[in-house]
Amino acid sequence: MGPLRILIVDDDRALVRELEARLLLEGFEVSCAADGHAALEAVRLDEPDLLLLDVALPGRVGPGSQRGIDGIEVLRRVREQGDAPVLMLSATSLGAVKVMALSLGADDYITKPYDLEELVARVHAILRRSHRAGPSHAYVFRRLRLDPEGRRVWKDDRLVVLTAIEFELLMTLARRPGVVFSRDQLIDQAWRHAYYGVPKVVDVHIMHIRRKIEDDPAHPALITTVRGLGYRFEDQPA
Repeated sequence: MGPLRILIVDDDRALVRELEARLLLEGFEVSCAADGHAALEAVRLDEPDLLLLDVALPGRVGPGSQRGIDGIEVLRRVREQGDAPVLMLSATSLGAVKVMALSLGADDYITKPYDLEELVARVHAILRRSHRAGPSHAYVFRRLRLDPEGRRVWKDDRLVVLTAIEFELLMTLARRPGVVFSRDQLIDQAWRHAYYGVPKVVDVHIMHIRRKIEDDPAHPALITTVRGLGYRFEDQPA
């Protein structure tokens, strides 16, 4: 297996040069895109292992050029196509922007100006989650089957596509059916202490998981909410 591929999507050339040099030292293969359209084309052609995606991307450059798309729209389109991990970069610390990005499936969010070493640590944490090998046996339940090694999930023999963090959250719950996990416990287990956001973001990811595995996400039966405490996995072993 060759080096993991990281795509940096940002129009700040000085920042990109600094970040690219640091990631190359870490042994990654790095490519760059300065706008949303170039980013989507790079994702389609190169299938990077991780995107570092700026929220604010440039609009039209000149007459006849395509209308620019921002990082949030790039994230939405990337999530429609697959589950490549995405770390959002943003000059704004507004909670609404952060929640929007995470609700659309971003794996993490860091505010500019950031500490370069912290960003690199988060990159490694995301890639460990998305490439982590688990026990060789599958977890088989009445409705769900989870393969930790292949990082795949089936519901009623139908493959379900989850992002890396969604898989980690579901796997954490499924390892101990019937046990209530608080948001903080889920963060510790799924993010492995590499998350610095608000615990409420767990609710957003649980909502996405429910949309993918529940018969009726509005009335979940596989992952239930225990009011005031957290979440519990309810599927029964096969």
